[in-house]
Amino acid sequence: MQTLLLLWLCMWNKKGNSINASYYHIVNPSTNTVVGVEVTHSFSTNVNTITMGTQHALDPLTTIKARVNHAGKASTLIQHKWRPKSLFTISREVDTKSIDKSPK
Repeated sequence: MQTLLLLWLCMWNKKGNSINASYYHIVNPSTNTVVGVEVTHSFSTNVNTITMGTQHALDPLTTIKARVNHAGKASTLIQHKWRPKSLFTISREVDTKSIDKSPK
């Protein structure tokens, strides 16, 4: 039997300066495969940001995550739980619109 979990969340942030709406969907509970989308609107700058992400458990102790936003920033990480409350994480973020520039 497939479990369907959808979560919608809408909240005000930064002292009412921005509003976030997010959607979270568990695709496969046994592998903790999840997809999500977040939309943010800033009232002071009148800018919208859209971010999509996913995660997947490779095994009970190792998880990979990835996300990309509308501005072309992509990030990924791999996280391993080696002891209770102890995580080893490797992450990377890339701005795909300025891939030819050297990092700061």
